[in-house]
Amino acid sequence: MCSNQTCFDCGRTCVACDARLCDDCAYMCVACDDYVCDDCRSVCENCGEILCGGCVEWDDDYGYCPTCMENIRKYPEYSRERLELMRSHSHMFTVGLEIEINGGHDHDMLKGNPLIAGYCRDGSLWDGGMEYQTDILFTTDFDAISTLVESIRTESDEPERAGGRMHVRRTRRQTASRWYWALKGLTDQQARHLNMRHTTGCRWCELRHGDYSGKDTAVNDDHDDTIELRTFARWDETTAHRLTPALEWAHHMWRYFEHHDLYQLKTAGIMRESARSAYATPRTTPAMRLAVRKED
Repeated sequence: MCSNQTCFDCGRTCVACDARLCDDCAYMCVACDDYVCDDCRSVCENCGEILCGGCVEWDDDYGYCPTCMENIRKYPEYSRERLELMRSHSHMFTVGLEIEINGGHDHDMLKGNPLIAGYCRDGSLWDGGMEYQTDILFTTDFDAISTLVESIRTESDEPERAGGRMHVRRTRRQTASRWYWALKGLTDQQARHLNMRHTTGCRWCELRHGDYSGKDTAVNDDHDDTIELRTFARWDETTAHRLTPALEWAHHMWRYFEHHDLYQLKTAGIMRESARSAYATPRTTPAMRLAVRKED
């Protein structure tokens, strides 16, 4: 508390600790116009504006004002029409992507795209990197999401810091162990052509049988409504040609599982079907596979 007598005369008090404040000691919160003292004030990490404890918003231990927080985080808002369509068909394949981008990029283009439902900062991404979450995607959206990914360009010198995730719809017949064997059935080359990293020893997506929890496993079973495949590398203009094949592979395997009740499939059969599907997707024609091999 200030020792200046005017602190006792002007009637201002800190909204947090009730200390009396003078003009020299009072800081006004940019969000609510309440006064705070020097000890109780917070500062927006992005714009430097003063905030009281009730208005500061936290993200990964960094405080932001409400305006800046809107620019760096939006919780996914799924469209009502897509939710209703999905719920009306219990055996309809749906998928969602998490698209990480390390470094500077066109934030407004992605935030304004109707296929993007949410976005946030990620502590593993540098220099303006962000993670974007798509809306619920159907097979009819494959071309549109591929076109969007093809438009993503980054200024980063380390774009490989970013990764991609795929969330497939959970049903009684979709289990983490089935998806484990689907990934296990792919050769190194097939996995690479589908933009997967679990065959490369990547520590963020290790393929571990029976271990389906956390942020370092290829198959994550922690979500209520989806099974998360964390094996994918970044999605941007350099990998966009692999997105449709990856989506088609996931769609095929999802349908394969959905057509077989639990305990009807053997692990060897799942692995064979997965390997066969990796070469049956529409974009993986012999000509395309040759082009990809030349590129790699």
